[in-house]
Amino acid sequence: MKAYLILISAVLATSSVSSYRLLVLGGSGYVGRQVCKEAIAKGWDVTSLSRRGENPMPGTTLDKVKWTKGDAADKGMLEELAGEADGVVHSIGLLLDSESGLANLNFLTSGSRSVPGEKATYDSEMTTTALNMLKALKATKKEGVKRPFVFVSAAEAGWEDNEAGTRLEDLMREKEFFLPRYLDAKRNVEKELTSSAGEAGIRPIIARPSFMYDPTKFDILPLLPVWFAGNKLNIGNGAFSIPLRVEAAGSGIVNLLAQDSVEGVVGSSSILAAAPLAALRRPDGLDTLTSGLSSISRLPFGTNVAPQVVAAATERPSASQLRLYEFEGCPFCRRVREVATHLDLEYTVVPCGQKSRHRDYVKKASSALGKTSPTFPYFEDDAEGVKMFESEDIISHLLTKYGNGAGLPEPVDYFLPSTFVTGWIPALLRFGKGSSAVDSVVEEPSQPLVLYNYDGNQFCRLVREALVELDLTYICKSVGKGSPRREELRKRAGATTAPYLIDPNSGVEMGESADIVEYLFRTYSSK
Repeated sequence: MKAYLILISAVLATSSVSSYRLLVLGGSGYVGRQVCKEAIAKGWDVTSLSRRGENPMPGTTLDKVKWTKGDAADKGMLEELAGEADGVVHSIGLLLDSESGLANLNFLTSGSRSVPGEKATYDSEMTTTALNMLKALKATKKEGVKRPFVFVSAAEAGWEDNEAGTRLEDLMREKEFFLPRYLDAKRNVEKELTSSAGEAGIRPIIARPSFMYDPTKFDILPLLPVWFAGNKLNIGNGAFSIPLRVEAAGSGIVNLLAQDSVEGVVGSSSILAAAPLAALRRPDGLDTLTSGLSSISRLPFGTNVAPQVVAAATERPSASQLRLYEFEGCPFCRRVREVATHLDLEYTVVPCGQKSRHRDYVKKASSALGKTSPTFPYFEDDAEGVKMFESEDIISHLLTKYGNGAGLPEPVDYFLPSTFVTGWIPALLRFGKGSSAVDSVVEEPSQPLVLYNYDGNQFCRLVREALVELDLTYICKSVGKGSPRREELRKRAGATTAPYLIDPNSGVEMGESADIVEYLFRTYSSK
């Protein structure tokens, strides 16, 4: 709860548009809730109209939405809501209607797990509700203003203009499959919005995403490899549009709506291009799983503090005196971080992924030390006047100066060789995340961020990856198991749970890895 409230405050503080009023029909649905979330992140006032009128995700940013219960056939209600709206998104829909013979499966195919009424058809749920909204906008038309009206259609509605798609759809009609009727309902709305745009005073945006998914959409997941392959290989000359994570679809739709120049049909690729990195990079269940497996592959390293260090309680150099130049995807960097957790160190991390602005510094340091080319990790210890490359040398230095007699993490004989056995697994499982800076990094803030972290924690890894990708220097406060610093974290955050981020540049403090990653990309990425 605390983390999401901080996230809301942070994004609202940086928003340049705080008075825009968005109406979302079907805001509690699979796509609609993502539209609402992105609009809230922009600082907009958001109203959702749905049959239930309930927040589907209490305790999240969706608490800021005005949830309205009602029927999209209620002319008076629609006109009242339309009169207050600067823009509208229609995201009401269902895949299996009452005439499909498969309506009982909607609890599986619906991303929101909703089940429509017994007489719900494509016409009643999609066509009629969209056209009712169009009439309400026409009745409340504002002179000199073209209000955007986004209709969430489907990429396959474009099959009528594609030879392969037409053949596939004709085959489905012969078999009396439900999909052609679904697409006809979408097309009917598209045509009406386009032809009535001037009369209704709207800027029609026909959003045509392909399959939308998340790790819990088990009905869609088996089809994704086929659709991705079809899109990549251009099978059917464009018949297969790229599938979208539902977060990308919802956030991309909002960003397109906000652009005055956008009008007409917008396909999957354009929606994806409009989606902010904050939505694309927010960790989901698959990220948590693969990061967890990455941590398991390196057990027991990077989790515990050496008892000799705890017993010593000696004064250590400040974080600014110990600087590690590294990146998350590097296995040799990883074992240095694991030892830093083992020794409970507080130090500065300078990310140096591919395309990092910090690599030039390491290149100069490499030349000064007589190396032909830089390697990672690179370490500087101002307290001892040491500058060094090579992970084994860095580890030896750390153990000698700050180990108080502690040796390598147990099992000692396996620790260094393990880099060649399991050290690469996290990078493979995480598909190389945390190895390169994105193109949209902004100027580095004046003060380094602070992260309570320990290397073996699966949730901390997700945050460290984001920090590398955004090329952000940060102070790492190690809080491995047994660390006395955990009490410091408890006093600050109310719990000892890592990760915990402090941004002295904005005053934001927050836990929860997904919220932290989203905050970082919203704050420190230009996309």
